[in-house]
Amino acid sequence: MSYLVMLLITLAFLFVIFTFAFVLHHFLSRSLPGKDALVIDTPEEALERKL
Repeated sequence: MSYLVMLLITLAFLFVIFTFAFVLHHFLSRSLPGKDALVIDTPEEALERKL
């Protein structure tokens, strides 16, 4: 195998790994509570936030 082919394979693996990490981060950041979880709402504020 030439060095160019090995470099392209390595770059392809890096691209796949970083793409998977980005997608995983995207879905986990949407599903897990963020800074808003630290705010304590009254029941009225919680209802307004859900709408």
